[in-house]
Amino acid sequence: MAIDLTISTAQGRVPVTVLHLHGDLDASNYEELITEARAAYDGGARDLLLDLSDVRYVSSSGLVALQSIAALLRGDRVADTSEGWGALHAVDRDREVGLQQHFKLLKPQPRVQKVLTTVGFERFLQAFDDFDAAVASF
Repeated sequence: MAIDLTISTAQGRVPVTVLHLHGDLDASNYEELITEARAAYDGGARDLLLDLSDVRYVSSSGLVALQSIAALLRGDRVADTSEGWGALHAVDRDREVGLQQHFKLLKPQPRVQKVLTTVGFERFLQAFDDFDAAVASF
């Protein structure tokens, strides 16, 4: 299924690119999210906020997408999604890196937040419930 995504910008201390994701984030569309984030980065975006307020489900493939975007914005090598378990092991390494300064999440739904917490993403991806606070955090 194609990803349903809209992009906007918000101005805080720095310009923030906001990716508004709608629907599930899973194996059918996670590579497209990575591609869209890379296109934003290649277009000059250096601070990215992913709005998850309309995402009900994130699969392990979706977690790989989040980790890949974090790596991209850190300037690290993005794991090849065809590496399978290797891409998931990159998630393990990121938990030890610390909070990302240039990639953050907005309003993950309770079910999604539970998945993020279970796998330890709160160690490197900060989530906000308030849009203005999220933008001001960059």
